[in-house]
Amino acid sequence: MTISWFGLSSFKITGRDLTIITDPFGKTTGLTAVRGNADVVICSNPALDWCNNFSSISGNPLIIRGPGEYDIKEAFIIGTPAENQELGKTTIYSMEVEGVRISFLGPIKQTALTDEQKEVLEGSDIVLVPVGGKQILDYEAATKIATQLEPFIIIPHSYKVSGLELNLDKLDKFLQEMGGKHTEQDKLTIKKKDLTGEQTALMILTPQR
Repeated sequence: MTISWFGLSSFKITGRDLTIITDPFGKTTGLTAVRGNADVVICSNPALDWCNNFSSISGNPLIIRGPGEYDIKEAFIIGTPAENQELGKTTIYSMEVEGVRISFLGPIKQTALTDEQKEVLEGSDIVLVPVGGKQILDYEAATKIATQLEPFIIIPHSYKVSGLELNLDKLDKFLQEMGGKHTEQDKLTIKKKDLTGEQTALMILTPQR
């Protein structure tokens, strides 16, 4: 399985027989609109233009727009409600692809996970978490929530990158809060058997354009 990042909360998760794209954004963000072929599109907030550029995704994908349980091509996805009073109704998701459990936290803003959210996200191997502050999680809340899940890997998203016109913080405060140690690469290629050890690794992905 491979995970790559377009920017904001938009990721491409590619398995043997399945491609998932999360929160495809349009050019109103200042970034190049997300495009590509997918079997599934996962949307955190259908009303938010950071997340709802469905027309640029090809392949007649299943579009998941909110809470529920979804089973497609041996991937199992659960969505549960999350909070963001400024940006509107939001959903966070647990995805299991090829035995790897991924927590996908989009543009949320809350101080901690609820018991219901923790139950859905429990056992996460990888956590994709927003860190840019302002209208979403800031670096302190992001650190608290991501580490609470005790994953093997944390991948931050939704922070200031070149060209982005949205008012988000840079990544540096989150890196400091997490202790500074991290690795950077274009994409993450991982198998379930690779997820070992007791320490959580911080992975920074380079935006794909």
